[in-house]
Amino acid sequence: MNERRQWSILRRDSDLQLDALQASFTTYAFARHWHDYYVIGLVADGAQTFWCRRATYITPRGGLILLNPGEPHTGQAAGAGGFAYQALYPTSAHMAQVMAEFDRPEQLPQFPSVRIDATDLAASVRKLHAALDAATPPLERQTRWLGLLTTLVQRYAADPLRLPAAGDEPRAVAIVRAFIEAHFAERITLPTLAAAAGLSPFHLVRVFQRAAGVPPHAYLESVRIQQAQRLLMQGLTPAQVAYEVGFSSQSHFTSRFLRTIGVTPARYRSAQA
Repeated sequence: MNERRQWSILRRDSDLQLDALQASFTTYAFARHWHDYYVIGLVADGAQTFWCRRATYITPRGGLILLNPGEPHTGQAAGAGGFAYQALYPTSAHMAQVMAEFDRPEQLPQFPSVRIDATDLAASVRKLHAALDAATPPLERQTRWLGLLTTLVQRYAADPLRLPAAGDEPRAVAIVRAFIEAHFAERITLPTLAAAAGLSPFHLVRVFQRAAGVPPHAYLESVRIQQAQRLLMQGLTPAQVAYEVGFSSQSHFTSRFLRTIGVTPARYRSAQA
């Protein structure tokens, strides 16, 4: 049995203005402390224990920790095997953006439960951590982040909240489709699309997905892959195509192309010769 190594990495996403921690802890123990921001923690492996609100909690693999600003807490491994940990640190500004989706921009949420179990949200935390990479388009990172926070607030905030109904918005959807198709090779962001459509960011995502069957970032990727197919058929190299259609690197382009088409760009180009 391999012994878990102890390490930690804190990184900041400049688009999201978000700090994120990935770590593997064995003997390390957090001193009792508090933050002026929220904490969303996922125990990715092993088990963790922490003290908060005069009680001690155990967080198993897949369990989530949800802390409000100003709440003293601790944290350490629950056993000799240690634990793997992924944390996200939303600020009040992040939460204000989410509360605007519920038409309550001046109210910040409070979470009464410090320990929750939700497999879909645990998966969302994992996917967002994986997306916090320079190769992932900002539109995808922004969509995943806003979706995670909105779901957390809707399900677990102390005050019951309901999102406005996502009805049909054909004009807004048409505007966003046209914008993506005209600017697919550029750096598109969710706020840019929302402003063009005249909708709030998360409402736009819901309306667009309802109409198109995919969120805007997936639509953008499909447009880029379709354009890539045309350029590969014309004889451009995969490296040239990656740059032309807006991917940040050839390796990222290759993995996304393979996932969508089933073969690598090089094999696709060879088949057209």
